[in-house]
Amino acid sequence: MILLISLVISAAFIAFAGKTLRKNPMPFYVGAVLIAVASVFVVWSEMRFPTVIADWTIPIFARGGLSGGLFIIVMWAGAFPNASKPVKYLFPIRGQLSIIASILTLGHNVAYGKTYFVRLFASPVSLTLTTRAAAICSLAMLLIMLPLFITSFLSVRKKLRPKTWKRLQRSAYVFYGLLYCHILFLALPNALAGQREYCLTVFVYSSIFLSYAACRILKALAKKKNSTELVQKQVRAAGICLILAAAISVVPILWNGQYRLGEIQAGNLPVTLPEGADISGGDSGILRDGVYTGSGMGMNAQITVEVTILNGVITNISVLSSRDDEPYYSDALAVIENILSANSIEVDTISGATYSSGGIIDAVEDALTEAGKP
Repeated sequence: MILLISLVISAAFIAFAGKTLRKNPMPFYVGAVLIAVASVFVVWSEMRFPTVIADWTIPIFARGGLSGGLFIIVMWAGAFPNASKPVKYLFPIRGQLSIIASILTLGHNVAYGKTYFVRLFASPVSLTLTTRAAAICSLAMLLIMLPLFITSFLSVRKKLRPKTWKRLQRSAYVFYGLLYCHILFLALPNALAGQREYCLTVFVYSSIFLSYAACRILKALAKKKNSTELVQKQVRAAGICLILAAAISVVPILWNGQYRLGEIQAGNLPVTLPEGADISGGDSGILRDGVYTGSGMGMNAQITVEVTILNGVITNISVLSSRDDEPYYSDALAVIENILSANSIEVDTISGATYSSGGIIDAVEDALTEAGKP
């Protein structure tokens, strides 16, 4: 959904500001820099926002949604038949759009690279296999993007020979492929956990990138780059890619959520209330035995937990659903053991995973409120 919204915003921006962007791009570059700097500040400061902002605004601007939307439009401009309306409108501003998207991408990588890139080199085992793969893709994308970014400025492009510039631009195909892999590595774990919004993410990205690859190859092989026959072939190929994308996204659903998000058992904790323990969440201070669910706001969205109470003591906490990213989510799970040990939610959040651990604490508190009702 974030990608679709980002594509709509990108298309609206191009429609309303395309001509101005072509004539005077500098104010737009400055705006992109300001958004990138704001993204870094928001992520590094670990500020907490209302649900609407955390769910929609931050993913679009700080987490790569808008830059991805712009790159996809630039990418598809090269797949449309020559002399078609999209090509006529987009080709004169492809460079400017790429520069804006690159600036936003640099902000995104600085914001999250503080965690992912540092851990990739300093402590790779602290990242899951898919997160490591996603981080490696990001580094490779940066190495490809920076030369493309610099040579997209007209003043730099004029100093290069046309053949040299064209050869360099071909590396963009590798960049697009890595972008698709990067998204898949991030989305698949949550999709396999049974979260259907991530299955939708896999479907949308697969539809866009597989269809692009098919249409671009057909255009490259066609003798006439603007023929009706080419358009018909591209439409048929896109239809086949949609079916393939649907098949790819259905696999996690058939998996049926067997991939557990995370669970920490009570182990040898006593089943009697520890002396001086503070039970927060109920008016009477006494928790009823049973299994209760609660939700709290994490980094990206609501975290839902299941809390088991036995003899008035918290004996088990399981995370039922979470959309928070690694390694923040895995780091945040340490707070569960702290809650179990203290038999209380009056514990500190985990440094470096403030959003996610705070969301777990809030979710447990929500569940304990239900357990404490007389």
